[in-house]
Amino acid sequence: MTIAVWARTNRRIRTSIWSAKWVLLNLLIIFLSCFAYVWLSVQNVQLGYQIAQAMEVQRQLKEKNHALKLEWTHLTSPNYLR
Repeated sequence: MTIAVWARTNRRIRTSIWSAKWVLLNLLIIFLSCFAYVWLSVQNVQLGYQIAQAMEVQRQLKEKNHALKLEWTHLTSPNYLR
């Protein structure tokens, strides 16, 4: 009788430990998923900022290129060379 009670109690303890392991595992998975989501979101924001900076530099270079083309056209025009 004592062994049967001990075995039943032992089974409950094993079951509760197994359940606690599953709960901790699920919490760990949820935590890691949230961490990955936040980290990827931050990376996405940083990438967007870098793209915006690159587009601004590209716009400035296009403006400078256009100004240089106009100056080159002026300097190589027949009227200026005379």
